[in-house]
Amino acid sequence: MKLSTSILAHRLKSKFTLQNKKALSDELHLERVLYYCDGDEMQDHKIYICTRDQVSEQDLIVPEKAVLFCIGKIRTRNTGKNGQVFQLVDDTSPFLLFNEIQRIFDYYEKWDTRLYELANQEGSIQEMLDESFRVFHNPIIVHTADYFVIGYSSIIDTRPELSGLVDPDAIFERNQENRDGRRQPDLTKKKGAFFYPDFITGMRSLCVNIFEHERYAYRVLMVESSSRFDACEGALLEHLAEYINLALSKQMVLQADMGYRLDRIFSDILSGPEQDPELLEQWFSEFGWLASHRYFCINLKVAALDLENMTVRFVCSHMENMLPQSCAFQYQNHIVIFVNLTRFGGDAEDVKDKIIYFLRDSFLKAGFSNEFTGFAHIRDYYRQAAAALEVGGRREPYKWIHRFEEVALDYMLEHGRGEFPGELVCSRRILELKDFDAQHHTDYYHTLKCYVQHQLNAVQTAKQLFIHRSTFLYRMEKIGEIVDLDLNDYDTLLYVMMTFRILEQEGNE
Repeated sequence: MKLSTSILAHRLKSKFTLQNKKALSDELHLERVLYYCDGDEMQDHKIYICTRDQVSEQDLIVPEKAVLFCIGKIRTRNTGKNGQVFQLVDDTSPFLLFNEIQRIFDYYEKWDTRLYELANQEGSIQEMLDESFRVFHNPIIVHTADYFVIGYSSIIDTRPELSGLVDPDAIFERNQENRDGRRQPDLTKKKGAFFYPDFITGMRSLCVNIFEHERYAYRVLMVESSSRFDACEGALLEHLAEYINLALSKQMVLQADMGYRLDRIFSDILSGPEQDPELLEQWFSEFGWLASHRYFCINLKVAALDLENMTVRFVCSHMENMLPQSCAFQYQNHIVIFVNLTRFGGDAEDVKDKIIYFLRDSFLKAGFSNEFTGFAHIRDYYRQAAAALEVGGRREPYKWIHRFEEVALDYMLEHGRGEFPGELVCSRRILELKDFDAQHHTDYYHTLKCYVQHQLNAVQTAKQLFIHRSTFLYRMEKIGEIVDLDLNDYDTLLYVMMTFRILEQEGNE
């Protein structure tokens, strides 16, 4: 592994007194140390050691990318294109200095070798972070662009004060507050190491973004909780991020070769052709989901802001954390969650209690399908949940959760009339009654609707209208003179009831 002048200076300053005139570099480009012989031509990216006695009187030229450690003062050219020169004013053995620099290289090369092994041998991200803790002495977290934590230093589990850094609820709340407040600058485009605003996490953090196809995908974040940051750690964190990126790319390839996951099974069912029920049972049984279990589907509409900030995967992960034995995934512009109620140990009402506050805090609306067993109609129950969200959102936009059974009638009426406008499928007699009211300033339409709603109960209708029963009977007699309706006929009554609901839906009352 190559090192930088800043790393060398940082590690040597505790044992040697170093003097230098040129600013330290964080670039990892320096190779192993050599002894300098007078008259030799120095090479770029090399570290040299010499003593005052080994150098002639003429000015020594150090290449721009090289470093010289000189024991005793010598004359060197000091321009912007010359390399770094460290002078040790103490009477130090060059062999002692040489051995110490070699130990520094050994220290970091041991770390680098281990990272290489883990990245190329399916080692976990957490193992890489734990291996790096001895180098940085601060915990490190790796999360996706949508704040889903995929690995963190094990030290966090031993320190309760750091638990909020990886807790999904705390991360979501932090993200929502920061996004809504618009206080965060655009850090998703930054290249190289940078500091994350401490008002977000409560601690100073050093970060490196990881990009896939020029798009921000992951972030490596180191928190200043155990020891203060050193100036040289930015380049080292970038070096770690390269290995993490390699490991992540290999994991993606492995996951793509693993065959069906539960979310892929559901996605293929929703988007593909009909599947053999026996084959579906076999697939789901591999995950412990049986045809005899009870299920239901939830549909969440993904807002445009969520898509822009790539929070969809985080929401899916958070829903699965809140609802054990569920599977959440993105399908088109929706988040779909199938819940195994049998293994969850409750019903849809228990699910509602689990997620209602999350939906409210994240401004998400949900549609619930009916409960079902078996896998033959999965696509239909997804459509139920989507219909519940669509129809319920228009009918009662103030509610966070809409159940299909509550909007089924409206759904049937909307789709049952086909391409016709609502008034073209409504009862002509009810429309005539509406027109009569408009021309004569009467209230027969509302009277008849109230009568139907109270199941043709004259006493209850009169009470609801705050009129005397005789007044109500007079109105019904006048309605009979205007339009001919036999409400004792089942089909007529059903048609009238449907007409009232259609006109109500379209706001034509």
